[in-house]
Amino acid sequence: MDRTSNKPSIYIITSCIMYGTVCILIEGINGMETGSILFYRLLFGLIGIIVFIIATKRHKELYLSKKRPYMALRGILNMVCLFSYFLSIKYAGVSIAVMLLYTSPVYVTLASPILFKERISTQSMLALILSVAGILMLIDPNSMTSAGPSGNYPLGIFFGILAGLSSATNSLIIDHLKEEYTGLTLVFWSTLIGMVILSPYSVRVSGQVLFENLGMLLPMGLALSAAATLIYLNGAVNMKAQTASVLALLEPVSSIFFGFMILNNPIFANTITGCGLILLGAFMISVGDINIFGNRGQPRLRLRRIFTTPYGRDSTRLQVGGLRRY
Repeated sequence: MDRTSNKPSIYIITSCIMYGTVCILIEGINGMETGSILFYRLLFGLIGIIVFIIATKRHKELYLSKKRPYMALRGILNMVCLFSYFLSIKYAGVSIAVMLLYTSPVYVTLASPILFKERISTQSMLALILSVAGILMLIDPNSMTSAGPSGNYPLGIFFGILAGLSSATNSLIIDHLKEEYTGLTLVFWSTLIGMVILSPYSVRVSGQVLFENLGMLLPMGLALSAAATLIYLNGAVNMKAQTASVLALLEPVSSIFFGFMILNNPIFANTITGCGLILLGAFMISVGDINIFGNRGQPRLRLRRIFTTPYGRDSTRLQVGGLRRY
C-alpha cells in the first residue's frame, strides 16, 4: 500500500462504522455473561480469519520471526481493554465508559514523540483537542449522578481509565510491530491469544442459550472480530499511532447514530455538537498537515531504512517531512 495515500484513513473510518454496530448486536444477546460473549465472538472471528487465510494463501504471514513477546502482550491487552470497558459500562454507565475509553488518543499523542520520535504538529494537536471536546459533549449529564446498575460508580471510573490506558498501549504496540508484521498477522495472533485466555468461559453457557444467540454472535465474530479488525489494522499499520487513535474516535459517533436509527435512543443538541467536533477533528487528521498561515510547506525528502520484513526483504522508503504517513 502507498503510505502517502488516504487509503489508511478510509480503512480506519470504515472499520469504526462497522464497530459502531456492536451496541445493536449486544442488545440482542440474552442469558450470556461478558466472558462467554467475548469468547464466542473471538471463536467465530478466528474461523472467519482462517477461511480468509486459506482463500488468499497468506499462511506464511502467520510466522512470528521477531518481537514475539510484544505480540503476546497485544493479545493480553486486548482482553484487558474489552473486559475493563464492559465493567465500566456496568458500574458507571455507557456514556462515562465511552468517554474514558476514548481518552486513549491523549495518551498516544503524548507518548508517541517519546517512544517513536513522531512529531506532534499544530494541526494534529488541534484535531485532538476538538475530538476530545466532542467526546466530552457526548456525555449524558444524568450519568454523572447515577451510579449505574450496581451502584459502584468509582469502580466504574477505575475500569474506564484502565480501558483507555490499555487501548492506548495497544496502539503503541501496533506502532512497534507494524514494520515487521502485516495487519493479518496482528489480528490472527491477538484473536487466538484472546481465545486461550477466555477459554474457561466457553463452558459457562448452555448449548441452548448459545444456539439462541448465534444470530448475534456470528455477525459479531465474522463482521467485527474478523472483517472490521482486519480493515482497521491494515489502516493502522500504514499511519502514525496518534493519527489512527484520533480517527478511531469516529466509533462512538457511529454507535450513537445506529442507536438512534435502530434502537430509538434519543439524541440531544450536545450530542449533535459533539459528533460534529469529532468529525471535524477526524477530517483534519486525515488530510495531512496543512500550514494554516499559508500554503502547504515544501516537503523535505529523507531516506530511511526500514526493518527486515518477515520474508527477509530489506527495502528503502522515502519520507516526506510532516506529510509522511505510517
